[in-house]
Amino acid sequence: MTPALLPRIRAQLTLHTRRRVSGLLEGGRSSVFHGRSLDFDDLREYVPGDEIRDIDWKATARHTAPLVKRYAEHRRLRLGLVVASGATMDALSAGGESKRDLAILLAGIAGWFAVRGGDEVCLATGDGHRTRLSRPESSEAGLEHLLRRILSQRGTADAQTVLDHLAWLSTRLRRRHLLVVVSDEIDLDEDCLRLLRRLTAHHELLWLTVAEADPLALAAEGGTPYDAVAALQAAGGNGVRVPAGAHVPAGLTPDARLREEFARAEEQRRARTHRVLRAAGAVHETVGRTAEAVPAFHRLAERHRRVR
Repeated sequence: MTPALLPRIRAQLTLHTRRRVSGLLEGGRSSVFHGRSLDFDDLREYVPGDEIRDIDWKATARHTAPLVKRYAEHRRLRLGLVVASGATMDALSAGGESKRDLAILLAGIAGWFAVRGGDEVCLATGDGHRTRLSRPESSEAGLEHLLRRILSQRGTADAQTVLDHLAWLSTRLRRRHLLVVVSDEIDLDEDCLRLLRRLTAHHELLWLTVAEADPLALAAEGGTPYDAVAALQAAGGNGVRVPAGAHVPAGLTPDARLREEFARAEEQRRARTHRVLRAAGAVHETVGRTAEAVPAFHRLAERHRRVR
């Protein structure tokens, strides 16, 4: 039986929510006192998807664009975890650890401090055909169940990516969420930017990238301990497996020009991804090993708290 995951996830971290709610009904809660439990905070420009009833028509008449009211939120935060969980996560991280184990650690840190604060946590997962959002959990036992669902995807095909999950969530989530994405290194382009901007217009987005091992560097050290070919074939469902320990072809590793071109292409891809996330208003950190997880999460949470 797999040992419990949560006991290994302990750190000192507080999650903050910086965004205000946009609707009168959003943020409400029961009270023994009469009256509203929300206080007016400020105005911002209207974006598609906002409630028409939240438009401040008097302020709009004095401005060049429609303005909507925002109110201070007093209710519990809902944390949405979007975690890459397919076969690619069974490869190695930059620190030589399983990317899946590192992703579970990062998701567990976020979930742990949410449930400790009395907040709710849900997980976006796929069944191979469509995305599903789990029932919100507010207990350690519930969070353990969500983390085990990520672990249970080991060796499965990448039928749905984190971008597929985010596209589905962008049209389904009505209540405001703090979305924490844990992904391996993927390429983000202009289409992704449009999707992420739709999400950050109504939700808060924190993005954690699990840095991947450099296959050429591993080969130069004597061979990569992860066989990507076997994983891809297993994901295809044909049952064919190549013996573990396959190497990057020896003829490639001594080629200095190839290594330089590969490093340059990876640097450009990472810079492009960072630009897209920054343009979308998402706070981003990269983690390559377990020892970096807690410090990176501290930086992520602190930057998220400061951004207005």
